[in-house]
Amino acid sequence: VRVTVRGAEAMGDLVELGRDEGWDLASSQPFCRVAWTSSSGPTVIPVSHVVHDHAVWFRTSAFSTLVREVDDERVAVLVDQVDTEHSLGWSVQLRGVAHVHYHLDEVPEPVRALHPLASGARPLWIELRPDEVHGRRLVAED
Repeated sequence: VRVTVRGAEAMGDLVELGRDEGWDLASSQPFCRVAWTSSSGPTVIPVSHVVHDHAVWFRTSAFSTLVREVDDERVAVLVDQVDTEHSLGWSVQLRGVAHVHYHLDEVPEPVRALHPLASGARPLWIELRPDEVHGRRLVAED
């Protein structure tokens, strides 16, 4: 599917990405944004993440909002890259139910190397095994 996007200075086509390309792109970036609906309304925060075995993993502190509000709840993760100078980029959205892991032995070995940039202890892990993966790429118009 191609949709032409025209702005004041930008022209390009939005191209739908396949699921495999979406996973490849999601794993290519170290940061994402996690979104969920809380009692206060929609909430979005940036986190460091890693993709392993078709799951998105991130770490959090024991008393974080994430632990309180997303365990066994639907969340969305957005991973993207934008080149504003050339009006190009892509985004991948992954949606599903998040699960908090309290014990390191529940976390796959390759995932354990993730170290968030934020200081402080991050002993808990959140895993998202999405049931939806959607992506788009903004490409130069032919």
